[in-house]
Amino acid sequence: MAQSADIFSNIGKKEETGAAGVDPVRAQTAVSLFSQFGLTAIGFISTIYFTRVVDPAIVGVYFLFFSYCALFYLFSESGIGEASVKLISEGKSKNEYYTASMTLRLIYLLLCVAGLLVIAAVFPASVMMETGILWWIMTALVIDYFYSSRIYAAYADGKVNAFQVSLFLNTAVRSFFQIAAVYLGYHSVGLAGGFLAGMLLTVLFAHGYNRLKLVRFSKEIFRRVLTYAALIFLVMSCFLIYQNMDVVFIGHYLTETEAGIYRVMYQFSMLAGLAAISVKAVLYPKFSAWNEAKEYEKIAKGLRGGVSLSLMLAIPIFFSFLILGYDFISIFYGEAYVPGVSALFLLSFIQIITVFMYLQGICLNAVSHPKYAFLSIAAGILTNAGLNMMLIPAYGMEGAALATVIAMGLNAVLAYLFLRKVISVRYNWISILKMGVVSLLMCAFLLAFKHVLPITNVVLLLTAFVAGGLLYGFIMLKADKSIHDEAAEMAESFGVKWPKWL
Repeated sequence: MAQSADIFSNIGKKEETGAAGVDPVRAQTAVSLFSQFGLTAIGFISTIYFTRVVDPAIVGVYFLFFSYCALFYLFSESGIGEASVKLISEGKSKNEYYTASMTLRLIYLLLCVAGLLVIAAVFPASVMMETGILWWIMTALVIDYFYSSRIYAAYADGKVNAFQVSLFLNTAVRSFFQIAAVYLGYHSVGLAGGFLAGMLLTVLFAHGYNRLKLVRFSKEIFRRVLTYAALIFLVMSCFLIYQNMDVVFIGHYLTETEAGIYRVMYQFSMLAGLAAISVKAVLYPKFSAWNEAKEYEKIAKGLRGGVSLSLMLAIPIFFSFLILGYDFISIFYGEAYVPGVSALFLLSFIQIITVFMYLQGICLNAVSHPKYAFLSIAAGILTNAGLNMMLIPAYGMEGAALATVIAMGLNAVLAYLFLRKVISVRYNWISILKMGVVSLLMCAFLLAFKHVLPITNVVLLLTAFVAGGLLYGFIMLKADKSIHDEAAEMAESFGVKWPKWL
């Protein structure tokens, strides 16, 4: 077993180092991670404001709208978008693949709009019609045609930073618009309108980074885009389904209020998964390019390093939520959301499983084995749906979270077994074990902190959380030389002198 964490350990360093001497993989990962933290912070602040000002039922309707949109976006983003990244990043026939993907997007948009019109005519008493969100969904789909095509074009063409900034801009504009509208008293319209405003302004920004052109393409090009879109859709849709299926089931079996509470808990738990999202954004197109060049060892090292880096954040945040979860929810969101704390514990643990499921899934896609990824994901989706129908009526929100834990665990194990058939998969279990042990020490510190200084306000809460995180980071740097060396290299690559006392 490799003793080094190998967090992007010199992968392609000589070939890919830019003019400034900064390793692009590390640089893009840092930008991606900072962007994810920024947009998450904005999202949290806006959500906290909504939970304090807006009735939970209205928040629930908005999250139903958000979840329905996410389900409709599955094929356009997780299918066509990811397929275009895979094929364009290979470096051949970029413009042809870009144009073919735009054409496929248009066909899908027309089918979605036609389907929504049928729902409006045939099911006038449906939830989407009674809440009025069907027309918002239709508008969002039209805007998404331009939004997704622009940001994925930049991503596929190697402009990872532009892609990340676009995601940040979308969230920032959406949140500021929503906060302003809610402040002025436009609660329902303001929440949905902000969702659309964020995408519209991001289209203008991302368009400036698009260097791909519309050209004629062959039937073979279109067939390949469609084939990959269908296969990768079946794979990547799992992540969005896991994020939104529970909310839809809760809205059906329970109430809109509980759907809103659960969604807030899930959104808060995603703090633990930020590193995995950032790592995926950087590694996916590189995995695809390395696969085309048959550089499989780089893929194996990148996967190992990506998992280690992602777990460095996911594991301690899970443990910290076990101690501080109630305090975070009661202080940030209010007593109305406290019933979701038990679900938060399970949802935070899900983020650890997601690291393996997420990165193994995109790795299978990138190395041209989406069928293997589909088999593992199909098992997870079917398991999740079946367990939701059994556990939500019996156990409420906790049942929905438990269903997802079981389904994602099955998904991750199957993806690992399939991936081992394709490349060498070697995780640094020693470092991962150290993360768990050090996290337990951090929990002891947090319990002692709460005993000495009972957490009664946001200042004490954030002080405890940050102090615990710093303690965790300091001990890990001392306990694991590979992580220490990687952190030092990353800092020095950006011109930051690494302190000798660390």
